[in-house]
Amino acid sequence: MFTTNPICKVLEQTPSGTRVKELMMNGEDISTVDTFVKYDRLRGLVYFTNDDHHTFIAICDRIDMIEFDV
Repeated sequence: MFTTNPICKVLEQTPSGTRVKELMMNGEDISTVDTFVKYDRLRGLVYFTNDDHHTFIAICDRIDMIEFDV
């Protein structure tokens, strides 16, 4: 899937297991995610988990901002 969102390009290079401090989508703070799992470039989907082991799937083009906890 072709994307113009530069965040998707960054996520292509982000290692699985990277901790997420803050995620904003469509102008809203999504505080339910804690860890980046993977970016599926073909589908344009990003997978995250939280500390309770729940999975969160997002459309990459809708991500406004992501802050990693490194």
